[in-house]
Amino acid sequence: MSAGNGAETNGHKPVLVVEDIHTFYGSIEALKGISITVSEGEIVTLIGANGAGKSTTLRSISGIVPPRTGRIVFQGAEIQGLAATRSRRSASPSRPRAGASSRA
Repeated sequence: MSAGNGAETNGHKPVLVVEDIHTFYGSIEALKGISITVSEGEIVTLIGANGAGKSTTLRSISGIVPPRTGRIVFQGAEIQGLAATRSRRSASPSRPRAGASSRA
């Protein structure tokens, strides 16, 4: 993970810059200063033990659980503080719902 300063890395423009985000669930600080920069053409994975903050990081970036502090820039526009758009189609994984048939 890089410092997330928005500068070009390896000659590629950053698509996502996450700078020093802190996310809380009530009074519990779940993320303590996460910074990530993802440049064009990069593939990034989050790996860690249960409770390490992988899901909270993605929820913070998407606006489902907004960070209290820090900055998130996607394709040049600051997006922290924007509400997440929730829809069953966009938020659900690519597997059928429980009880749903996968046959056409």
